[in-house]
Amino acid sequence: MVRIVAEDLTNRMSEYVVWRVLDHMRQGRLYREQQEATLWRERSQPAAASVSVGILGLGELGRDAGRKLQALGFSVRGWSRTQRTLDGIETHSGPDGLAACLAASDIVVVLLPLTDETRGLIDDGFLSALKAQTPLGGPVLINAGRGGLQSDEAILRALNDGRLMEASLDVFEEEPLPTASALWAHPRVFVTPHVAASSDPTALSVLIARQILRHRAGESLVGIVDRTAGY
Repeated sequence: MVRIVAEDLTNRMSEYVVWRVLDHMRQGRLYREQQEATLWRERSQPAAASVSVGILGLGELGRDAGRKLQALGFSVRGWSRTQRTLDGIETHSGPDGLAACLAASDIVVVLLPLTDETRGLIDDGFLSALKAQTPLGGPVLINAGRGGLQSDEAILRALNDGRLMEASLDVFEEEPLPTASALWAHPRVFVTPHVAASSDPTALSVLIARQILRHRAGESLVGIVDRTAGY
């Protein structure tokens, strides 16, 4: 069993992450509300250098998104299951490292795989550990990883009691997201239908064909899944 590691998928995910980070930083929600109300009012917008983005998951996707956010001037830190070293990025690992990363990040981007260890990670405890005071007015969550990582109800509770200011969610516990879900209409939630890194058959079929040719030639395959790690 092998993973598809494609530049096209990586770029699409980074585009999504950068888009959502910038939208939250530049007060996109408030300006959309003002447009509906025909209200002309300038909102405070911090500089990228004053905003810390924590990326959970430092695989191909997380590393690329981190580099692109760095290029825009954001302070980037990251967390992974095992310790990694990345140029210009403060890295954390393990349970203590996760708590430290959450406490220091204004925006938390989740790009983790779904494993027995990560299932249900984004729960009440996780959301209570977020940094309370940020240049944005409160912490922001972006989940473009897997829906099984989060509790939808826990996110709603955190939004409603002030532990979480805004959220961009591309994945959910149940997909399609049920029409009755309160996430659809929540004023501080941005919903996308699992499209952060849509698969382009043209781009991916070439990589699949190459793997088949390597297998037929008796060569080692690229991106073999580590079954002991769960991904």
